[in-house]
Amino acid sequence: MSELRLRNATKRFGAVTVIDGLDLDVHDREFVVLVGPSGCGKSTLLRMIAGLEDISGGDLTIDGQRMNEVPAARRGLAMVFQSYALYPHMTVAENMSVGLRIAGEDKATIRTKVAETARILQLEALLDRKPKALSGGQRQRVAIGRAIVRNPRIFLFDEPLSNLDAALRLQMRLELARLHGELAATMIYVTHDQVEAMTLADRIVVMNAGRIEQIGTPEELYQRPANLFVAGFIGSPKMNLVAARSDGTAVSSAIGRFPIQVAEGPVTIGVRPENIVIGQHEGMTTLSGRVDVVERLGANSFAYVAAGDGTMLTVELPGMTRIRAGEQLDLSIGPEAATVFGPDGALMGRVPDR
Repeated sequence: MSELRLRNATKRFGAVTVIDGLDLDVHDREFVVLVGPSGCGKSTLLRMIAGLEDISGGDLTIDGQRMNEVPAARRGLAMVFQSYALYPHMTVAENMSVGLRIAGEDKATIRTKVAETARILQLEALLDRKPKALSGGQRQRVAIGRAIVRNPRIFLFDEPLSNLDAALRLQMRLELARLHGELAATMIYVTHDQVEAMTLADRIVVMNAGRIEQIGTPEELYQRPANLFVAGFIGSPKMNLVAARSDGTAVSSAIGRFPIQVAEGPVTIGVRPENIVIGQHEGMTTLSGRVDVVERLGANSFAYVAAGDGTMLTVELPGMTRIRAGEQLDLSIGPEAATVFGPDGALMGRVPDR
C-alpha cells in the first residue's frame, strides 16, 4: 500500500477558505479517520486527496510523488461514497467489475478479481443479483467491492455508513475493521460520528473550521484531549466541562477544589462521566446534587445531576440503576480524574494517574 503526506494544504472557494494550511501524514497500512462537525472541511479534504477538488495551496504527495496536478483517474486511489451509486440494470458482479471493464482488463482477470473480492466481502451467493434485490448493507458492500477490485494505493471512504440503520451501521463497522486487517490496506475514512471514529481508527484527526485540532490514537484523544473542542467532541456522552478558577496552587469550581497547579486565572475543569462515583469517599472531592433525568441503556445508565449552583453533570452508573429523577445524590471525584483547560481552551494540566 502507500503513504500520503499533506503540507500546508489549503482550499479556497473564492474569498472563503475552507481548508486552512493543514499538515497531515498517513502511514502505510494505517486506518486514519477524519472526524468533526458538519461543515468542518473533512469531506472537502478527502475530495482534495481524491483529485475531485483542486488544491488551492500547499502540496499533496503519495509515496513521495507530488499529486496536486495529477488527474483523479491516475492517482491510484479508490473512493467509496455515502451513496451506493450502483447501476440498477447490472448484476453485483457487473457493478463490481465496471471499472476494470472500462480500463480494458481481460475477462479472465476480471473474473478472478471479482471472485476474490466477493469472497472477502461474503458476496459470493449474490453475484447474479441486481441492486433492487439487496439490502442496504449488501449494497454498501458491493460499492466497497467495486473499490477493492481496482487494488488501489489508498482507500477513501466518505461517510459510507450514513444511510444505514443502527444495526447495519454496527455490522458494517465490524466488517470494515475486518477488511482493513485482511487487506493490510491504507484507509482514510470521513465521518461525523465519533463512535465510528473511536472503534475503527488507528489514529483520529479531529477537525474544526478547516483546521486540525488534534491527531492521536482513540485512547490519546479520549484520555488527554488537547483542548476544549476535542474534550467536548470525543466521548459519548461528552466530558463534563465546568467553569473554575486557579489560585496557582489549586483549582476551585462549583464541583469542588482540586490540587492541580496551573497559572492563576479563569480555567475550565473537565471530568469524564465514568470518573464521578456515587457516595462520599476519602481522599476525593465530594459534592451533592439533584437527579434531573436518568437514561437507562442496559449495560449502563447515565444520570444528569444538577449541583448546588445548577451546574449540570453527567454521571455514568452501572447497569439498570434504581436511581430515579428527583433523588439527592452524594458524588465524589478523585483528583486524578480532573483535567484543566486554560482561558484559550488549551490543555493546561492534570494530576498524574496513580
